[in-house]
Amino acid sequence: MIIYRKGLKNGECMRKVFWAAAGCAAILGIAGCFYRQGSSLLAENQEQSERIELQIALQNEEGHPLCQGMKKFGEILEEESGGRLALELHYSASLGDQTEAALGVQSGTIDGAMLPAGVVSDYGCEQLKVFNMPYLFDSVAHARAFEKSDSGRALLDLVQKSDSRMVCIGTYQEGARSYFFTKQNVRAPEDMKDLVIRCQEGDIYRDVVEALGASARSVAFSELYSALQSGVVDGAEQPLSGFVINGYASICKYYVLDQHEISPNLILFSEASWQQLDAEEQEMIRRAFGQSVEYFEEISDRKDEEYYREIEKAGVTITKVNVRDWKAASHSVYDTYGRKFGEIIEQIKNTKY
Repeated sequence: MIIYRKGLKNGECMRKVFWAAAGCAAILGIAGCFYRQGSSLLAENQEQSERIELQIALQNEEGHPLCQGMKKFGEILEEESGGRLALELHYSASLGDQTEAALGVQSGTIDGAMLPAGVVSDYGCEQLKVFNMPYLFDSVAHARAFEKSDSGRALLDLVQKSDSRMVCIGTYQEGARSYFFTKQNVRAPEDMKDLVIRCQEGDIYRDVVEALGASARSVAFSELYSALQSGVVDGAEQPLSGFVINGYASICKYYVLDQHEISPNLILFSEASWQQLDAEEQEMIRRAFGQSVEYFEEISDRKDEEYYREIEKAGVTITKVNVRDWKAASHSVYDTYGRKFGEIIEQIKNTKY
């Protein structure tokens, strides 16, 4: 958290905060030191401070709909606060990959981040793994309705209650993740047999791929393009935005709209930073984010339509499938994990949209 105070130029203040943090980490070797020192500094100068800039880690490039939503969030927040509160957005994993960003938010060395629910579930809030379950939602509209419901809000509040040292203020729900392939057009689950599919890290992700008859392979996201190109894997999965932005259309000519995962991106703040803000500032942040959601959803849906047309023009075969067959094929995943998340799954089924 960068605090600009009267009598200090912005650049000078940033240097002072940086070297104070670096010196503290070097002496004590723990991130908590910076938080306690920062908390004291804020408390002593709260009345004098003119502007608070919250450093936010983002994984996607600036033009991605998720990042455009965050940009709008920042603009609304700055306007609503009269310039007192602002977001400093760091794109393209410039503050670290998903793991590094999550650890940074936990320790308070990063004020906030946008991360997938599946990633956050590994840092103290296991209930979020429910979003990894296959074919959980009927549609993106269904997912958005649940995330905005009382039940959805209660689930997101568990992030802070679970001692993750993070606070979730809401979600951006983009389009569904679907499978894509380099050489084979997959129309039904049985067509997945003997294929090697790159999936995200986690037991549920692996079990879904194997339940559908394929072999799951762990490949770093940064190496996925070359793994597809060289034939190390036969396919992978991404939402339309990721498929297009990462250039997979040039080597993968089959995109299957099975929509197996519709899970949210969580907007998170470090509990260390959050507690340094007063109640009015916290409410201002929540309100500004809430106002940005409609903008994000509009731009995300519009861009998905553009991406769809773009990959069609690129010669990609887009296959619409009977999702019920795919859900039935992956039922063993619900046999294994469903009881653990049974109450939440029932709330999702009962969500009107």
